[in-house]
This record gives sequence, structure tokens and C-alpha cells, in this order.
Amino acid sequence: MSNRQSQVIGLKVKSKRMPKWLANGLADVFNYILGFTRINKLYNRLPTQNPTKLSGAVLKEMNIDLKVTGEELSSIPTEGPLIVVANHPYGLIDGFIVDSLLIKIRSDVFLMGYYALGDFPEASKRIILVDPLRKRQRHALNINGWARSFKVVSSGGALIVFPAGAVSHFQWQKKAVCDSNWNPHVARLARKYRATVLPIYIHGRNGFFLQISGLISKKLQTLLIFKQFPKMRNRKLEVTLGKTLSADTWSDMKDDKDLIQYFRQKVEALGRK
Repeated sequence: MSNRQSQVIGLKVKSKRMPKWLANGLADVFNYILGFTRINKLYNRLPTQNPTKLSGAVLKEMNIDLKVTGEELSSIPTEGPLIVVANHPYGLIDGFIVDSLLIKIRSDVFLMGYYALGDFPEASKRIILVDPLRKRQRHALNINGWARSFKVVSSGGALIVFPAGAVSHFQWQKKAVCDSNWNPHVARLARKYRATVLPIYIHGRNGFFLQISGLISKKLQTLLIFKQFPKMRNRKLEVTLGKTLSADTWSDMKDDKDLIQYFRQKVEALGRK
């Protein structure tokens, strides 16, 4: 086993008006309630990993049985610019699932993910960090994240993106649990470098409470996603791979909003098969 620091992710309480022992105690309580404590324990149980093997190790530690349907992994191009687009039903586990599949085919895979994952040493090497909530104080982080994404794809690498940014939640207008609007920047990235696009659909959804939290506040839902992550242990999950979409199949679509909607439709169609 590795020698890891006991806490790599979590909240800290700082206040000049309370003693340090009380601030630390409150932080421990919040970290337990929000699930950070269990995530840290899970991470500390992992042996030291090559960054390319982290996702597989996480799934193994959590005893997740992954069923892959649809196209064969061998259909994924082994070189050239590739953008993987997927729905975002669960949260953190979605990134580990898709990454564990793609890394079997390509060693040049990067994942665009939530900035808090940068606290994990192995993850920080292959995750392009962004803040889906787009807080003002992390504006520079998002700019750098997109700049790095363009660099990955322009150099012929592979990029995994969850274009919704936030986790799927119940939406009154559609009367269904689904992704929020997809970010058209992903379409612009694909168009600029004529990248092949791979649609992937992750089956399932979070429970009722998380759906309601998404209606109340995206920030609340994001915090609860960390609590949900350890609860994914011992689950059987299904992922469907779609057919790769070469640039020739969509290059006539000139509007990024139309193009990202086209990619989304391809992903969601996989969930109806």
C-alpha cells in the first residue's frame, strides 16, 4: 500500500473568532456529512498508481461490474484527434468509467473534469480541471482548461468531455431526468480540428433526493455528488458505445449550437436501444 496523506479532498473551516480545535472539529463533521471522509478512505486504500491506471483501480476497489454494449472498443481510432462526448447521470464515477474504457485503446487520453479532482496526485496529471459552476474566482481556471483542451485535440490526442458540465437532474420543462444544456464550445473544438467524435451513453440515474437538489441549487447538487460517490460501490452499471462520427458526417452543420445538439441526440439515442 502507498503512503498517502490522510486527506486529499475536503472542506476546511477558518475563522479568527473560534479556536483551531473547534474549526478542525467542524471541518471533520462537514467532511463526514458530505462524503469527503469516505472518498479519502477509498483513495488511501488504493496502491500507488500510474496515472493511466487510476480509473481502473478505482472501479476495482469499488467493486463496480461494468457491462459494455454497442460498438466494440476496437472500433475506436487509435490515433488522431478524438473527442468523446457522454451524458452525465451519476457524477464523479462517470469520468472514471469512460476513462477506464478509453485508456485501454489510447494512452493519450485526457479527461475534462471538476476542479476538486486536482487534489488527487495521479488524477491531476490527466484531468483538465474546470469549474462547471463558472464561479468568477475560477474564471482563469476555465480559460486555462479550455486552452489545454484545444492543445490536446490539436496535437492529435483524445479528450473525454461531459458537455452538460453538471450532473443530470429532473427538469420540469421536459418532465424527465436529463442533462442540462450542452456546451457548444465542445462542438467548436471538434469543428476546428475536424476531430472524430465518439458518443457514449451511461445508463442509470441518481436517486430522488439528488434530483430535487438539482432543482434547488446546482451548488448543492455538486456538493451532494461527492456524498453519492462512495454509494456507487457494488453496483452493476451499463455503458453503450456508439459509432464514431467522422468530421465528414457533420461538417455541413455550421452552427455550434446545432452541432452540439446533434452530438447530444446521438448520445441519447444510445439510451433508447
